[in-house]
Amino acid sequence: MNSIITKDDQRTPLGWVALLRIMLGVLFLTTWGSNFSKGFYTPDGLQYFFTEVFPQSANSLGWYAAFIDNVILPIRGIFAPVQLVGEFLMGLFLLIGIFTPITSGIAAFFIINTFLATFGHDWPWSYVTILGILFVVFMTKAGRSLGLDAWLLKNRGEPKIPFLW
Repeated sequence: MNSIITKDDQRTPLGWVALLRIMLGVLFLTTWGSNFSKGFYTPDGLQYFFTEVFPQSANSLGWYAAFIDNVILPIRGIFAPVQLVGEFLMGLFLLIGIFTPITSGIAAFFIINTFLATFGHDWPWSYVTILGILFVVFMTKAGRSLGLDAWLLKNRGEPKIPFLW
């Protein structure tokens, strides 16, 4: 048995990845709080967000601008409260580390859609950075360290649905 640790055997403790997960949870929750205080989670607020803050008329991705204008905005009365609850739960679940893999997958879908909706207005690498961290959180199941997924794993074992915790 070789007791010498080589550079190929080095591993990063999951606690460091858990800190990234917690940071993303805080990011989602603080953004949610800011958007909530601005009234963006109401039908009128969502309309204002997509016509004044990030006007789809200025979005160079015409196909996505058309999706916002023709699908999302007509159902903004339904979409706004779903987004209110969804964004809050993504932040909370990442913060406390519960259902982390599936939450990080849903959060990645959300970030991609936000990037497409704000295309040309924001620095694209901010979205790429968040997506990279979400990928690491997903692949490492980062809720199993400093999160409730560790409790679920201990008490329930591996989930029957892959990547649930």
